[in-house]
Amino acid sequence: MGEKAKLIFWQALTPVHPGTGQDSSSVVDLPVAREVATGFPIIPASSLKGVLRDGREDERANRVFGSLESAAELTLTDARVLFLPVRAYAGTFAFLTSPLVLERLRRDQKALGLSPLQAKIPTPGKTEALLGAGPTIVHGGQVILEDIDLEARVGAVSGLAEELGRLVFGNEAGYFQERFALVHDDVFAYFCEMGMEIIARVKLNPDSKTVVKGGLWYEEAIPAETVLSCFAIGSEGFEELERPYLQIGGQASVGRGLLRRLGGGA
Repeated sequence: MGEKAKLIFWQALTPVHPGTGQDSSSVVDLPVAREVATGFPIIPASSLKGVLRDGREDERANRVFGSLESAAELTLTDARVLFLPVRAYAGTFAFLTSPLVLERLRRDQKALGLSPLQAKIPTPGKTEALLGAGPTIVHGGQVILEDIDLEARVGAVSGLAEELGRLVFGNEAGYFQERFALVHDDVFAYFCEMGMEIIARVKLNPDSKTVVKGGLWYEEAIPAETVLSCFAIGSEGFEELERPYLQIGGQASVGRGLLRRLGGGA
């Protein structure tokens, strides 16, 4: 049986902390994992695969996910950020993406023999937000984000918004399309750096119920609503991905790290 590829989309239902396992020695003690070249946050493939395997050591798990004796029949790539939620003055929040993000997705689709994005991917100016039809995130002709105000160009990427909505969200496309904004690569990179959720954590003395010395630290997390994409490549085992949700990363016991699989994909 020959190998095939499948495009998978995940959405964060709660903040997700795919950690690096190292103290950063900076203001944020425990950062999220990031791509070296872009600085964009990712969920490493090893984290996804570990959760999917979930400690199983049966014959099927060894065949699909690999073992010390044999290579895996199913390969996963890192999950990259596709749409980043950023708080907006109107419409509550916007789903941001950039030409670089979408061009890389299209490149990878082609490389793996999948049908690539068909809509044109224009390049917005650094002060522009290209929107679909009927957006809810426009106020006074602008998309007003947390730190940046962008000129709204309504309808400039209607076809792209519709195609992405169908591909990723399926029947929920409307909720996405009204918040979709294509922004300059530099603007997207800025929010990937500054737009993560910062969570303060404390360790308490079990007797006094006070914070122990050195027991305060800060964790970075990919915010809820973020949409990520990854590819699965192999000859079998794709049914292992047919889960409605995964719990991944740190702090699962306090409800973090919950991902749902979206209905789109290819």
